Amino acid sequence: MSKLDESNLIRIAKAISDPTRFAILKAIASREEVSCGQLAELFPVAQATVSHHLSVLVNAGLVEMRKQGQHHYFRLERLTVQRFSEQLAETLGETQHQT
Repeated sequence: MSKLDESNLIRIAKAISDPTRFAILKAIASREEVSCGQLAELFPVAQATVSHHLSVLVNAGLVEMRKQGQHHYFRLERLTVQRFSEQLAETLGETQHQT
């Protein structure tokens, strides 16, 4: 399993720092796959806003998008989440031991 570099770790941290985006990520994680429209129904924001948040999550590597016709479907990139979690714990553990 390859490691994420520091810029990827930071990109992921920034992506999940937004409360709405984190809630969208949790909604995606609780399903096998979900469309943008279905996600927009779950949140009190415009579909364009949901699309923006999804774009950030995709760019961070946390979510994979599949296009079918005019619809976009999203699923959690579980391996990226696992790598992020492990590396964050490892990085913060190393920082703690250095002091």
